[in-house]
Amino acid sequence: MDRIKDAFPDLSHAERLVARYLLSDYPTACLGPIASIASGAGVSAPSVVRFAKSMGFASYIAFRDAVLAEIAADSKGPLDRARNFDGDEHTPRVQEQLEILLSKASHDLSRIPLAEWDNVASLLADSSKTIYVAGGRFSTAVARILALNLQLLRPNVILLDDLDQRDKGCLLDMNRKSVFFVFDFYRYQKSVIRAAHVAKQKGATIILMSNINEGDISPIKKDASVVLPVSTTSFLPLNGLSTAVTVIEILLGEVYTKIGPKASTHLAEWELLTGDETLH
Repeated sequence: MDRIKDAFPDLSHAERLVARYLLSDYPTACLGPIASIASGAGVSAPSVVRFAKSMGFASYIAFRDAVLAEIAADSKGPLDRARNFDGDEHTPRVQEQLEILLSKASHDLSRIPLAEWDNVASLLADSSKTIYVAGGRFSTAVARILALNLQLLRPNVILLDDLDQRDKGCLLDMNRKSVFFVFDFYRYQKSVIRAAHVAKQKGATIILMSNINEGDISPIKKDASVVLPVSTTSFLPLNGLSTAVTVIEILLGEVYTKIGPKASTHLAEWELLTGDETLH
């Protein structure tokens, strides 16, 4: 995984699509046939072979063998330990669940190449761009967290929470100075997919946060410049949002740092504006 992330900045566009696809469900995605990888990444089979050679392997088979060797070496890693955590009679069940959640968040963050992470933070910190944020029926909860916090740090952040009606005009207003950060978790929502496609046609840069479901990811991946894969598995028969929220909070810290002193100034202005609305 680290080798793919380190090589990411030097890959061609098609090779980056392969890298994103493999990292989105690493290492499982690496073990399929070339044809399924090409289809999942939206590239040709020769592009998958060129990716393997760019990674320093003679063939894709050699690359896959290296992944298998890595799996064997890492089989006793933190995630595996968390999944098989037994604890003792004095260990609260909630502690076991917390360990698993933390491991999932750490695993998801490790799948994002540093170049991709830095690109997202830079886009969100660029005050010359208008940031639009939207999500689906459940993922809009995470979208709201991102949008409301970004509004504290910088101007021109717009939360779209009615893509079917009220916010259609915002989609038509997008252009090359727009960034559309969209959340789309399984069962991928048609209105969100359609909105991302319209935004792409208008010239906006699309950032997608999505989960992996049976080796696939939101169809928005075809329009996205950056894909941030996260786990939404839960201890309940529902989508879990804890990992997505964790990734967003860490990302907001990066954005705050990149904006610099202007972020503190903007935050202070918000405090003055809302100071009489709170008890403390």
